[in-house]
Amino acid sequence: MKYKALVTAELDIDVLRQMVPDIEFDVAGYQVDHIVMESTELEKIIGGYDILISEFETVTRKVIEKAVNLKYIICCRGGYRSVIDVDACKERNIQIEHNAGRNAGAVSEIVMGYILDWSRNIHKSNALIHNREITSSSRNIPGEYKDSIWGFDNNSPYVALRGRSISYMTLGLVGYGNVGRQVAEKASAFGMKILIYDPIDVSISTNEKISRVSFDELLEKSDIVSLHCPVTAASKGMMSYDQFKKMKNDSFFVNAARGGLVDEKALIWALQNGEISGAALDVTCNEPIRDDDPLLDAPNLVITPHIAGASDEVVRKGTEMVIHKLINFLDMDLVM
Repeated sequence: MKYKALVTAELDIDVLRQMVPDIEFDVAGYQVDHIVMESTELEKIIGGYDILISEFETVTRKVIEKAVNLKYIICCRGGYRSVIDVDACKERNIQIEHNAGRNAGAVSEIVMGYILDWSRNIHKSNALIHNREITSSSRNIPGEYKDSIWGFDNNSPYVALRGRSISYMTLGLVGYGNVGRQVAEKASAFGMKILIYDPIDVSISTNEKISRVSFDELLEKSDIVSLHCPVTAASKGMMSYDQFKKMKNDSFFVNAARGGLVDEKALIWALQNGEISGAALDVTCNEPIRDDDPLLDAPNLVITPHIAGASDEVVRKGTEMVIHKLINFLDMDLVM
């Protein structure tokens, strides 16, 4: 008899069926229409399934009580405790696994995008051109340069928008898990020096490019500070006035982790007062951000709508991770 699995996570269902033919897959919830299924709806349909592969759906104690055949849950997220009643699963000996790191590559890419955009004035230059602020139908440029440069004085883009090479910069990573390690790998390829602060992971290997330092030293020495840690009682609001004061005045701040790590009033103050030169946020304390949020008026701030982990790679990699977990689950079942 085949195991029956309910898939509510966004995965490549055709690949799942092809690679794990010993399991019968049904789909519902977010997998079908990108609408999260209410737990009360999940209660109604979970009863006949041995396996649940979820993502955003909340698996409550009542869901577990209704899931009389359930043996295994795969949560396709980095963290699962906020959406799964772990105690109820333990009482029933239901195994839980999660897809930690499935979006690490995607997040690391957008972090490098923020850094390159800031250091080389990409979106700033684009805005100046589209706003017709530096366009002109009459420029006094020698003929031999007319197709390769926009001007020669101090106001010319070649001078006024001159960027900074990140190969001469130091990147400070607060947190060195799946995402932090991939950011470090990409940044190292650009020639950046890497400083790491991670109070949890004590197994960080260092070399001539990567050094483990204290939080204060990281803030003081980094040209760019990027957050890659979870929100805990100790880390909530970890970036506040004192921390921004320690950063270099020409430095850049990135948060693609969680909004709760940052005191947003302090960030606005730091940007307004030149304590740092710019920032990029993919996450904010209030999501979606409100129309009247003061962050929207802060200078030199790029905000994206929590899309750092949104790429086609995430679906492909998430599917691959689930396939491996299911094959291991089936192998263990055969042994038992």
